[in-house]
Amino acid sequence: ERAWQALMQELPGYIDSDGLAAYFPLREGDPPRGSDALSAYLIGVSRASGWSIPEDSRRRLEQGLLAFVEGRVRREGWAPRADLLPRRLAAIEALSRAGLVQPALLSSLQFDATTLPTGALVDWWSILLRVNGLPDRDTRLAEVDSLLRTRLTYTGTRLELTDEAEAGWWWLMVSGDSIVARLALGAIDRPEWRDDVPKLVNGLIARQRRGAWSTTVANVWGKLASAHFSEIFESVPVTGRTRARIAGSDGVGDVAWPKGDAPAAERAATREIRLDWPQGASGLDLAHEGEGRPWAQVRALAAVPLGEPVAAGYTVRRIVTPVEQKSKDTFSRGDVVRVRIEIDAAQPMTWVVVDDPVPAGATILGSGLGRDTRVAAERREGAGWLAFVERRFEGVRGYYEYLPAGRAVYEYTVRLNQSGEFRLPPTRVEAMYAPEVYGEVPNPPLKVQP
Repeated sequence: ERAWQALMQELPGYIDSDGLAAYFPLREGDPPRGSDALSAYLIGVSRASGWSIPEDSRRRLEQGLLAFVEGRVRREGWAPRADLLPRRLAAIEALSRAGLVQPALLSSLQFDATTLPTGALVDWWSILLRVNGLPDRDTRLAEVDSLLRTRLTYTGTRLELTDEAEAGWWWLMVSGDSIVARLALGAIDRPEWRDDVPKLVNGLIARQRRGAWSTTVANVWGKLASAHFSEIFESVPVTGRTRARIAGSDGVGDVAWPKGDAPAAERAATREIRLDWPQGASGLDLAHEGEGRPWAQVRALAAVPLGEPVAAGYTVRRIVTPVEQKSKDTFSRGDVVRVRIEIDAAQPMTWVVVDDPVPAGATILGSGLGRDTRVAAERREGAGWLAFVERRFEGVRGYYEYLPAGRAVYEYTVRLNQSGEFRLPPTRVEAMYAPEVYGEVPNPPLKVQP
């Protein structure tokens, strides 16, 4: 906060003659080059955090944004797509935090909410929450609530936007992380979103990489959302004991929480309880004795045969095509087949592994030995960055350092060296550092004739 106050003392030197804040200090006589996006961000963060802007600077910024919304101040610059409406909505959203928006200010805006990018849709949602007296306000708000829910997709605990690839309007300091953070911050106080808030915040935190979100702006909004969530839901520290038990079972899990004077890291650490599966249908009992209300994330793990494909972030399809075949419609020892694995990724991820089994005794071609490289003319499709391929006796593993959203194809070639009937485990695609993001497809038995 001291750094903020120090910067606020310098703020007048950043505000141009139109009342908009610039990214760099202005000298006397410089043409107006302030940014409406930066000005809206400053006002919005100030109001959300409670850290004040000096009155004179605040009034200049508010009047500058108001002039921009009304069209009295124009800012034209390069942008990869038309952005005037989202910029105006962002400015109005910031002004609404200061209580400066009247319904008449919105009368000139004509748009279809379904066509807005998600960042602008969150701004419009926030405006509707704060501005009373708008025609059909409740109906519009219910519509936007529904639209926002359709823009969210959960893969495990991670939250993604359905328009993630287009949502990051970087030239306006908007990213997927900042959008999710602002949505979570607004949802915390909205009764209609009460049941969604824990999942929203958990999904927001899961978007971090190495303990941080993608941009400075996203980290500011993420911090504000996390702090407000803790203030509402976690105001009382957790003490005492938490017990977990499967009804009808003798197994009981127990967690003792540290006392209030324990280090913060120790008090905040995650505890894990493992319970065995019951013999039949049963229920899970969770009970806490003590102060506070701990959160529980429940996950079921079972080693069961895979009967149907599973898509939890990745949809996988496996196709086997003969390359060299002795007899049509049957596989024989010595035949060469090509395995094609098609992957449809719901969201981009780093370090994704494709794990596909081969029959016992088979040889995976393409290593460069003999003439197998000429036979193994596999195709690669998609923008994924394949960093390494591991050819093992039991299967092949391909490691993608980065696999973007969309379609990718991985192919490899196998020579069948052993006759018999082979039962293969499923083919699996998994995000290595987010194992809840995966896809599996069962493999039928493979019969190889002598």
